[in-house]
Amino acid sequence: MFNNYNLSDDDVIEIINRYENLINKYSRITKDDPIDEDLRAEIVKKIYTSLTKNRKR
Repeated sequence: MFNNYNLSDDDVIEIINRYENLINKYSRITKDDPIDEDLRAEIVKKIYTSLTKNRKR
């Protein structure tokens, strides 16, 4: 879906915001549990590092 792994911070934040509902869905241990903030942070961190891994520093 995202073949260009050389995205800017703004692009990555836009993607994270666009998929916030899905991230929140997978940040729950079971369907009725509240959102696990640590798990959500790990998911967002993994998305960010994956989408910016080829960026020139």
